[in-house]
Amino acid sequence: MVSIRLRMACEASQAETLFRELTVLQQETRLEPGNNSFDVFRSSGQQTSFLLLEEFKDEEALAAHRSSNHFAAFKHNTTSLGLTLERYMPVP
Repeated sequence: MVSIRLRMACEASQAETLFRELTVLQQETRLEPGNNSFDVFRSSGQQTSFLLLEEFKDEEALAAHRSSNHFAAFKHNTTSLGLTLERYMPVP
């Protein structure tokens, strides 16, 4: 299993656009055969901050996700948002 933890933030004026795009990405990703879960959380204290918790069956499933049309559309639709990304890795 492959787990991804990602914090994503944007400017206040872009928060609703990012929220809409993440909602579409979540819905489409959950339909992928190799996806175990894809959850998006929005900070209750900072409406511009989102946490993504993703789990895929294996590296092949993650690669399929990253080459999917909906992932490409998300990247295209959010390129201009100036996102801040912070990835989290498990501590051994």
